[in-house]
Amino acid sequence: MTLRLDPKNLVGGSFGGLEEPVEDAADQHAYWEDFNARFFRSNGQEYDSARQSNVANWLAAPDRASFAAMAGALLEQLQQNDALDDIDLVLLAHWMPDLHLGTSVTNFALHRLGIADGFGFAISDRGLSAPLFAMDCAARYLRRQGRRALVMTMDQKHLLYQSDTVAALQPENSASLMVLETGTGPGLRYCGYRRHINVESGDLPAVVDATCRDLGLTPEATVLIADNGLEGLGEGFAGWCPTQPSQMCAAPLRSLMSLPEPGNCLLLTRQDREVCVVSLAQDDGSA
Repeated sequence: MTLRLDPKNLVGGSFGGLEEPVEDAADQHAYWEDFNARFFRSNGQEYDSARQSNVANWLAAPDRASFAAMAGALLEQLQQNDALDDIDLVLLAHWMPDLHLGTSVTNFALHRLGIADGFGFAISDRGLSAPLFAMDCAARYLRRQGRRALVMTMDQKHLLYQSDTVAALQPENSASLMVLETGTGPGLRYCGYRRHINVESGDLPAVVDATCRDLGLTPEATVLIADNGLEGLGEGFAGWCPTQPSQMCAAPLRSLMSLPEPGNCLLLTRQDREVCVVSLAQDDGSA
């Protein structure tokens, strides 16, 4: 079964203030400080509010953007080209938590699209590889049932507590949406997903080259899309398209969007010693 991505069904962007700062912020400080303390304790850590709290900034930030708000804005863009009323599966991939904790953003999307019997769930705790894993989950689902899947990838920039990782990344409120579907047509054909663990830096070029070939592409005819700190991996590839760390999980698809004429692509994330890859091949729709 052929799975494909039509570039017109790929949208993304960064967002500023989609909602106002919390008006009754003073009344909520104690509640969220208690949430932080319980959250840390559930992970076996002690919480020092004087040193680790970011509650005041989280409540008063002028550039708040929830997942549902970003999803709503991008769904509106997608629906200008496609009604999307026949989606079978909705997946949300993210690393940072939603601004509104506990909100079912997949249910929001299903309701927004008027889909009564669709299936949706969120993928988290996989770091930067979440969007590529979500694409693989969508592909596995579609090969068994259904016809179209909506993959939503997003992160927002504000945490309730201080984080060295967030401070280093300086994240944006960033999101991307794509539709993966069965059948033939012009665009990009989904070739597969691979995950490698315990990959040392010195082994990375050989692993990437072998994975590209294993997924049916040759590096010299493929654009590599990867973190801008891995530019050396682009040697031997037809092109190099860097992703922006501040865009977090949405970065690979947003970089794919930036290509003037998307063709054979290898989307790659590396975090610690884990490497995840998704392969897309140019398809003229004749198959």
